[in-house]
Amino acid sequence: MKVAIGLTALAATMSLGSAASAQSLACGKPMTTDQKLQRVLDIAEITNVASAHAYYHGATLHQDEIEKVWSKRDDISWTNNTDRYSTRKSVWAFYVENLKNFPTKGAMWYHMLTTPMIEVAGDGKTARAIFMSFGNVSGVMKPGEPEAQWTQEKYGMDFIREDGVWKIWRLRTFVEFYTPVGKSWLDPKDNIAAVDTLAMDGKNPDGTMKAGVQKEAGATFFNVKPDEKKQFYRAYTTDREPELLPAPPKPYCSYSELEPF
Repeated sequence: MKVAIGLTALAATMSLGSAASAQSLACGKPMTTDQKLQRVLDIAEITNVASAHAYYHGATLHQDEIEKVWSKRDDISWTNNTDRYSTRKSVWAFYVENLKNFPTKGAMWYHMLTTPMIEVAGDGKTARAIFMSFGNVSGVMKPGEPEAQWTQEKYGMDFIREDGVWKIWRLRTFVEFYTPVGKSWLDPKDNIAAVDTLAMDGKNPDGTMKAGVQKEAGATFFNVKPDEKKQFYRAYTTDREPELLPAPPKPYCSYSELEPF
């Protein structure tokens, strides 16, 4: 009984992403106590699934990650500042097969997910979440040339319930900077994610990486052709106005109401 009372209180007080959620509505109808409790459990599980991505990535276990915590659908997607992989085949090539081109010895990748805002659909079938992520990455691109970088980005993630279990469906990173340790992201030439994007060929004339191309110390995830290439997000520069992107998720009934990340 005490556990039930505690969970009920938690469901009543826990932030569910918006004022409308706080009114305990699901598809415009008042939620029952059981629905509130389920919502709390959903948010906890979704948080764990998002964190599993960070842990698997940090261990360079990308195949395990895709197979264990991603949806089995063919329309999973991954989008960064300039590249979108919008099918299971292309995500697999980008995230799993691509990693096989690089030695992972010495890699240390930390993408810490913080400040979650999670909105579960009123029908309970999908969920939308955003996170902030500050981290550091290090690794060896060439023998004798170790690298270390600071990173900052935001995540937009869609989740789908499959066989009663929450899975990652769509992931998008809004990359602010990848900057070598000892350098400043205030200087565009030292922010890998802020280099000129006018020519979307992956590199500048001087060989530096272009904005949004995911170059982590130890591996470069750009030598697989994306399904779509354009400037999806502009990385941090001192002349950029702040934007509320990704936008905090709002209450919704079914996924058909949303634009995919």
